[in-house]
Amino acid sequence: MNFSQLQSFVALVDTGSFTEAAYSIDLTQSAVSHALSALESELGVTLLERSRKGGVVLTSTGRTIIPHVRALLASASAIEQEAKAARGEVSGKLRLGSIESIVSPSLLASVLTSFQASYPDIEVVLFEGAMHEVGEWIEQSIIDVGFVVLPAGELESTLITTDELCILVASGHRLHAKTVVTPRELREEGFVMEKTACSLQLMKKAGLEVSRTGPHIRYQASDSATILAMVREELGITLMPRMVLPKRLEGVVALPLDPPPPLQIGLAVRSQKMASRGAKLFIQTALTWAQGQASLLASTR
Repeated sequence: MNFSQLQSFVALVDTGSFTEAAYSIDLTQSAVSHALSALESELGVTLLERSRKGGVVLTSTGRTIIPHVRALLASASAIEQEAKAARGEVSGKLRLGSIESIVSPSLLASVLTSFQASYPDIEVVLFEGAMHEVGEWIEQSIIDVGFVVLPAGELESTLITTDELCILVASGHRLHAKTVVTPRELREEGFVMEKTACSLQLMKKAGLEVSRTGPHIRYQASDSATILAMVREELGITLMPRMVLPKRLEGVVALPLDPPPPLQIGLAVRSQKMASRGAKLFIQTALTWAQGQASLLASTR
């Protein structure tokens, strides 16, 4: 087996299409098809099969093998980056994961801007998903580094910043004038939350156990703008990290929780020792950005 065969296999898994796989790795469709056939022939197993929709999907054997292939390609990429660094070059590809609705757009954009300014020859490919998805992508070597909510299990993580979970209610809601609210005061409330597993995890972190006798999720929507509009119309209340909120909250009030549930946001890799140079540089860039933000905040007090 060779690098091109393994790369073609992963591209087919990620895209589900020979056409898109070929485009993603800059090969012809016939070259990708030949690479897969040669790999399957050498291994003596079928890795992919045609789906009903015309694409390709993993066989049971393919599902067993793909994590090892991803790890191998990640190691090859790390080796290449280290060799380039020894020659005074900093280049390559960085696969970055971010958590939708938790990592604020301003945080992500600011760190990416700083990173690209310092390392313009490193191509960043962004993956966005739910909390558990980003963790799985790191474990499976689908991404090199990803934003996580700490603690992050067995992943090796670095704290970048701390956010605050807050309750959002309509300006006419019975709680709108309170300075803080407690989980007990929210027992009879209906929530409007995002359609991801993150919603329940965030509510649990805030001390809000969803049950028949406690707060319940009344509606689920796809994005924060829709959720805030529904809260404004008094269809329910919601829970969000403060940093993801828009600068102007029209018709909606953000209330701190008591006790305040901190939301620690970090960057994680499978192993600091085995992480690619690009991943390490991104973590260092994020730390430098966070330190700059802390200094700026201290100077304004």
